[in-house]
Amino acid sequence: MTGTRNVAAAIPQDAIGSAAPIDSAERIGEVDIIRGFALFGVLWMNLEGHADFMIPESVIKGLPTAPLDQWIGVFGAWFAQGKAQCLFSLLFGFGFAILSNRADARGTDASAIYIRRILILMVVGFAHLFLLWMGDILHAYALMGLVLMLTRRWPSRALLVLGITLAVGAFTSAIFAYALITPPGQIPDFVTLSQAGLERRWPVFLGHDYVTFVREVVLSSGPEFYFTLLGPAFLGTILGRFLLGQWIFRQGWIQDTHRYIGGFRRATPWLLGVGVILAGITPIMGLAGIRIPGLWRVLRVLADESGQLVLALGYASTIVVLCASPGWRRLLSGLGAVGRMALTNYLTQSLVFFFVLYGFGLGWLRYAGPTFCLVLALGVFALQIMFSRWWLARYRFGPAEWLWRSATYGHWQPLLPRGTSTSNTA
Repeated sequence: MTGTRNVAAAIPQDAIGSAAPIDSAERIGEVDIIRGFALFGVLWMNLEGHADFMIPESVIKGLPTAPLDQWIGVFGAWFAQGKAQCLFSLLFGFGFAILSNRADARGTDASAIYIRRILILMVVGFAHLFLLWMGDILHAYALMGLVLMLTRRWPSRALLVLGITLAVGAFTSAIFAYALITPPGQIPDFVTLSQAGLERRWPVFLGHDYVTFVREVVLSSGPEFYFTLLGPAFLGTILGRFLLGQWIFRQGWIQDTHRYIGGFRRATPWLLGVGVILAGITPIMGLAGIRIPGLWRVLRVLADESGQLVLALGYASTIVVLCASPGWRRLLSGLGAVGRMALTNYLTQSLVFFFVLYGFGLGWLRYAGPTFCLVLALGVFALQIMFSRWWLARYRFGPAEWLWRSATYGHWQPLLPRGTSTSNTA
């Protein structure tokens, strides 16, 4: 982080203007709750994703929970896989639009603040990726966050059209390209690389050699992902969702949910219904053992990508409708607390992977079937709700959020709530 601070220090302070972190009174409660909901999905799917990238299929099938694992795995793939990440990406674009809008309202340029914020996130993300968790998303958000700056003045129609095109078409195009270049009857190169990597990673992640662990994470991120067509497609999908999040902000729906609650109530059943249908195609076909040949697989991928987007929007719309009821809002407030500390909780989840699953700690990776992962996710997330509530009752920001903001603005941000003295807190 030192290097990033040096770069940020070179930005003149007068370029920052009167910008300041968003206070808790300015936050949109529904957005925090949606973010907290998405964070549980990320925790659950990241845990379950270990089976796809690190655990041999024979180990999963040999677990005593195998009969139940099949059904929980289908349920997770249908209703959670990709949807939580989609929600997070939409919220990132939404947050970028908030920052830009606040700067415009004050007559200041938010570019300096935003670049500093993104550079810090990039350093944290790559450190997190290479040293702790191969599934890190922060580095990708930072990379596409820089590209997002170029779209700040784009017309809304351009954001919507390009956003949808990338969100549902980037990954679909990569699969289409592989279908064209892969000879009939052969496996695409990225599948071969992934299968070889899985066999190689299994003993490494259960071992105690940290240097070998880091080397394996680098290999899985580079040659097996970013050096294939999947990596650029992944980044393109994220950028598309960012653009859609920015477009949603411009519509004003989330900022004034009381005014638009009727529209949310009408849209929610359609978004959930269509999303469930599209997202269920692949899990149901897998359960039935149906295989699609050749280029027809592209249509299945297109349905997957569309289902992720539509169902994610359905979840968000559902939360907005529920939050219109004071009782539901109170019930969901724990999700909001987690959402306000999303960076802290996200990084903490990776520490759970490291010390609970891997050989450096308990080594429970050998038990990590879908049932185990769901139970562990529920337990960890319950603890995160309790911790987030406790922390935010005493402090303005989560620990990681406070450090990020302090580095962004070039000086320590007040951590205690306004009007609270250190002695009173003690």
